[in-house]
Amino acid sequence: MRTLKTSVLIISSFIAMIFIMQSCKNKYAVEVAAIDSLIAKNKKTMDYIQIDLITINERRTEMKGQIAVLNQIKPDTSGLEFTMNLDKYKGILKVYTRFIENYDVIFNKVRLNEKQLSMLKNSVIDEKISGSDFKLAMNKEKAAIEDNLINAQTFGGRISQLEPDYQRLSSYFDTQIEGLIKQFPELKKVLDGNSK
Repeated sequence: MRTLKTSVLIISSFIAMIFIMQSCKNKYAVEVAAIDSLIAKNKKTMDYIQIDLITINERRTEMKGQIAVLNQIKPDTSGLEFTMNLDKYKGILKVYTRFIENYDVIFNKVRLNEKQLSMLKNSVIDEKISGSDFKLAMNKEKAAIEDNLINAQTFGGRISQLEPDYQRLSSYFDTQIEGLIKQFPELKKVLDGNSK
């Protein structure tokens, strides 16, 4: 009988320890889940800027050269199609330029946010942060991540939207530039000088 009581006591103690350990792990489950949600949102930011930067830069360089040539000698600009296409092409160049200029800023903010969230998560798990400090830190991180996500959506989304227009206009202006350079060989220098 005594061994039965001892066995029951040992088993009960073991179950109690498991329960206590489990409750400690779940103690900050809500906070950790909130941090994990922000980590996922931060990773989503990277999805929007996962665009081949080298290709975008090459396209930007090509467009700069072509537009420089077209600004030197405008072919038959009496046509509405040419004017509309040139305006659209210049608009695409601006978007590509802004994407390239902002890529590093967005990318670096994603990396910074990753570090901050990791540190915050560790502080919560290690019980090194108070509830009020946690709320302040979460609000700050949430605002930073949402702001960066909006920027990534804006720049990355525009690149994706403009891809069909770029393809069409690039072919259209390749033909225009080729004809102009045949007619005015000195324009080749303008093209090359602005395509760097």
